[in-house]
Amino acid sequence: MELGISGKKALVCAASKGLGFSIARSLAEEGVRLFLCARDGESLARAAGVIEESCSQKVHYKSCDLLQISSRQELIAKVKEVFSGLDILVHNVGGPKTSTVLTTCASDWQEGFERLFQSTAHLNESFIPGMAAQGWGRIIAVTSLSVLEPIAGLAVSNALRSAVTAMFKTLSDEVAPFNITVNCLAPGSIATDRLDDLLSACTKKSGLTREQYMSQYLNTIPAGRLGTPEEFAAAALFLASEKASYITGSTICVDGGKRRSTY
Repeated sequence: MELGISGKKALVCAASKGLGFSIARSLAEEGVRLFLCARDGESLARAAGVIEESCSQKVHYKSCDLLQISSRQELIAKVKEVFSGLDILVHNVGGPKTSTVLTTCASDWQEGFERLFQSTAHLNESFIPGMAAQGWGRIIAVTSLSVLEPIAGLAVSNALRSAVTAMFKTLSDEVAPFNITVNCLAPGSIATDRLDDLLSACTKKSGLTREQYMSQYLNTIPAGRLGTPEEFAAAALFLASEKASYITGSTICVDGGKRRSTY
């Protein structure tokens, strides 16, 4: 399928590994020009090198802590210096630490706001005007299944990712006349380091062996297995394409059927 995005310019956040890396590589395979960011500069450089080698194209990158406004400002300035503007913006950031509502303190809520909400708002504010001026853009946020079905122990993520989803739904209405689509991708159980950490913590609490816990866990997924980052990236790639021009304001689950609600 011709996706119509060869030569487009994309910023992919948290792209040194996991979902962000897989999305970036998928875009590069379609000829998209990449700018990557992540906190760990060494890991980011390695990821960019892998994509450059496999896709035979230059990959730009800069380390960035998306929690810090000064770091975001430096990233924005560098992207504009290299690309002038963007066609595709992929929001992605690691989740906050686990907690219940009652054990979450004010500083944890504030960090979650900066990490999950303010970072997306800041990047949108910086790049959407250019997309509107050119009459084309794709904005994608990697959220979580928790925006539809809250996950126990992830109070900050449940709350702030839901806020991002509501903000993006509002934004999608505002920018639709400029041929800009705005969508959220909600991963279920995708095999990443983040999920492995969460599963390890849950296994320890359960008193079960890893094998016993995983057997029970996978029984909650109709597909009977974890998803792969590549499967998730395929959905992001389609949303970034010209073919997805009539899909906007949506949250699309990539979860092997794990979500039980019908909406």
